[in-house]
Amino acid sequence: ELYSELLLKIDNSHELYPRVLERRGMAYERSDKWNLAEKDLIMSLKLLPKEPYVMNYLAYSWVEKNTNIEKALEMLREANNLKKHDGYITDSLGWALYKLKNFSEAKKYLEKAIILMPGDPIVNDHFADCLWMNNYKIQARYYWKNVLNLKDADKELKKKVKKKLLLGLQSI
Repeated sequence: ELYSELLLKIDNSHELYPRVLERRGMAYERSDKWNLAEKDLIMSLKLLPKEPYVMNYLAYSWVEKNTNIEKALEMLREANNLKKHDGYITDSLGWALYKLKNFSEAKKYLEKAIILMPGDPIVNDHFADCLWMNNYKIQARYYWKNVLNLKDADKELKKKVKKKLLLGLQSI
């Protein structure tokens, strides 16, 4: 509501307008209102093109929803070119490649992401999944076990990872 109030008070040509749209879009996405979130994120990018973090948020969301994956991949490649050493963007790019079953190329980006963000549970899980699909099963189990030891890993992720440790990726 606050973001919507702010948007009513500032002109859409104001430098903050696309930033407020981005934040409202993120709030909508986290509130499970994807249609509204997607509209705000796309509009934010129209007003402020080439914004790597908005590109990443929108594209990663598409990847997670298994929609627009090719477009998401293109957007993530561009975001990665703008921010080469950002672990979140690098992880998202690797994950999009993984979802497209390009496991060998995905591994390159996810390996870089794990170097940039070794303590992130999602990055560890993504890298482990990719290692598994590249037939590095022992190494995959190492990174899945690591997820269980990370304090920022939420209960749902830990539950999924425990299944993966027992049965591999066929468990999900």
